[in-house]
Amino acid sequence: MQALVKYHGMKDWKLRLPYHDSISVNTTCMKTVAELDDSRKGGVYIRGKPNESANARLGPVLARFDPGAEVRQFRIDSKNIPAGEAKGIGYSSSAGAALTLLCHKKLIGGEPNLESLSKTARLFAASASRSLVGGFSRLHAGEGDADTYAEKFADEKDMDLRMVVVPLRSQVKTEDAHREVLTSPFFEARVRSAQRRCDDMERAILDNDLERVGVLTEKDTLELHSLTMTGEGRMLIMTEDSLRIIGKVRELKESGTEAYFSMQTGPSVFINTSEKDQAKVLAAVKRMGYRAFTSGVGGPATLF
Repeated sequence: MQALVKYHGMKDWKLRLPYHDSISVNTTCMKTVAELDDSRKGGVYIRGKPNESANARLGPVLARFDPGAEVRQFRIDSKNIPAGEAKGIGYSSSAGAALTLLCHKKLIGGEPNLESLSKTARLFAASASRSLVGGFSRLHAGEGDADTYAEKFADEKDMDLRMVVVPLRSQVKTEDAHREVLTSPFFEARVRSAQRRCDDMERAILDNDLERVGVLTEKDTLELHSLTMTGEGRMLIMTEDSLRIIGKVRELKESGTEAYFSMQTGPSVFINTSEKDQAKVLAAVKRMGYRAFTSGVGGPATLF
């Protein structure tokens, strides 16, 4: 999942309520698989290794369906890039979406209403709400649990966005960043700016305006990272590799290629582009010595 307008900071940690709306797009190149398998130990795993941070978030989600449900009843496997080798590509988002849908299947049954179910996914991670409904989605930041939910407002038929994803390592924890930004003197201005940008971003996507989407996403990225850098801990999330890739994106753009950078809470870089230029962008990044993955617009969490 790539967040196009990101959020940082929680006004309610238990319910994981953000201060403002956010918008994201699911990817097609990375997937998280949640399974029911009594023969193996339950919990959240990244390529077979348990993820304790994610396991700690399971309780509130399970309790929403059934207070007696236990972690050992479920298993989630992410079979993409090991968590230690990438930060800022939406692990928590996809894991929360997969887990929520699996819990609904096992404990409730029937056809799920993804919009309504997004309120439960939010208890794992606010961004999981958006991953669950898929496509281009907006998390509406309400006053409480009932009015804080995700809604899909567009998909690949509205905008055939293409991405090149460049995963990079980091030890930064998202939870630490959420707390850090609250100490920035610019946090209140960020809340107002991001809320307005969500409206602009939604219009740009529905208008199929890649340039406008790209510019808004770049602005949002730089604004988000400026908050962590101006908090009390002066947290630096971008790395030299991030800046090298951003420099290459700007070089490509100056030569006429459609390319725009985007980052979340981590050094990994998404490059937003078109079908026409995706291969060119991928080749440029690989010539720099980086791994990269191509993606289109992904759908919602699904049962199989």
